[in-house]
Amino acid sequence: MLINNTRRTIRKYGLLEKGDKVVVAVSGGPDSTALLLALNGLKREYGLKLHIAHLDHMFRAAGETKKDREYVSSLSRKLGIPLIFERIDVPAYAKESGLSLEEAAREKRYEFLLKAAVDTGAKKIALGHTMDDQAETVLMRLVRGSGLGGLRGIPPKRPLDGALIVRPLIEVWRKEVEEYLKGMAVRPRRDATNFMRKFLRNRIRHELIPALEKYNPNIKEVLARNSQNFSYDYEALSDAVDRSCKGCLKADGGSVTVSLRRLKREQAGIRRGILRKAIEISKGDLRGIDYSHIEDIEGLIGTGKGAVDLPGKTRVTSTKDSLVFGKMKAEAASPKVRKRISVPGSTFIPAMKLTFDARFAGPGVKLGRSKTAEYMDFAKIKGPLYVRTWEKGDRFRPLGMGKEKKLQDLFIDLKVPRGKRERVPLLVSGKDIIWVCGLRLSDVVKIGCGTKHILRISYKTA
Repeated sequence: MLINNTRRTIRKYGLLEKGDKVVVAVSGGPDSTALLLALNGLKREYGLKLHIAHLDHMFRAAGETKKDREYVSSLSRKLGIPLIFERIDVPAYAKESGLSLEEAAREKRYEFLLKAAVDTGAKKIALGHTMDDQAETVLMRLVRGSGLGGLRGIPPKRPLDGALIVRPLIEVWRKEVEEYLKGMAVRPRRDATNFMRKFLRNRIRHELIPALEKYNPNIKEVLARNSQNFSYDYEALSDAVDRSCKGCLKADGGSVTVSLRRLKREQAGIRRGILRKAIEISKGDLRGIDYSHIEDIEGLIGTGKGAVDLPGKTRVTSTKDSLVFGKMKAEAASPKVRKRISVPGSTFIPAMKLTFDARFAGPGVKLGRSKTAEYMDFAKIKGPLYVRTWEKGDRFRPLGMGKEKKLQDLFIDLKVPRGKRERVPLLVSGKDIIWVCGLRLSDVVKIGCGTKHILRISYKTA
């Protein structure tokens, strides 16, 4: 059954051709093991030359990853297929780059697979995504606020830097994988990280989908099939956007200019598609771009001035007649600031053109808070005070809340434009952000009945 479905998927989407060299990504888990065995079963029919690629992400204990490697090595020996292996410290890379573990793992995994393809002369890289993965991906992107392009889910194939990613199991359900392996008396490895709730996909798989199945037992089928409908709709919309771009968008190197006069004539769907196309050309891709970015750019239309900063150091600038998309110049990026504050005393921060003033409040003072002044319990302040700018991963506990939240989420809640977030001063005590200046005080330094010394901090434009 699985072999037949795999063969049908390969033919339907043109995933393989006779004589292909294929790098097969194999973790040792059920999906990738079934993929390897299925392609090995089709090897003679297609004249395939297979190579196994196994990456140790260093997420788990060394003993577990060693067993994974030994398992994949045993498959390599039994099937007579060469093995390529590498270890990459993904957690360390995630910390260094500021990416989430999921994003860092994805980036390093594709980097490894592309290198394996180059080294072996392979033009195809096969991944073991199934129909279940498709359903989970559509739901995950829906939760994150993806547009129509993201709701297409996982494509059966896509180009990647000279290679072609193919997914022969994309129309096979995970239960078919399990039945196939059981029928072949194969016991794959089970990765404990697939059950860790810190990863969004795992929460989608183990919590959200089971909850939705109470309302519709076939929810996974609905999501997976809808991804195909979204794909058809996206293709039609893309064609319309491409036609409109010819008279509206002009690319010159890495810079893109969009005519506001022409843009305003378009329907909302086409208009937003043009904006996404302009971002893709100037930035190089659409990674990290979501609904709020497009909203911010639309907010520039008709202003004749202003700018929006996007991920990837891309800036959109509004003029009287156009929107200009391009890479930020080095001096255009918001400067990173870290300046110690004198207590008591005044401190000028040249990069921000702000002066901070810290004074102890006298007995019986009225706590008249404003956007530019806050009162806090001095005893709860640990170590020297600094003013710095936003860093990826910053967390903050707003006044009145019992737990922390991402500072990025606070900015979104308060509708702070992306282009202004890196210019918001943050007052820091030790490792704690105690005041997002002009927006929120931290619960960590709130004044209570036992407060003996009150510190007033204010700031003003120099």
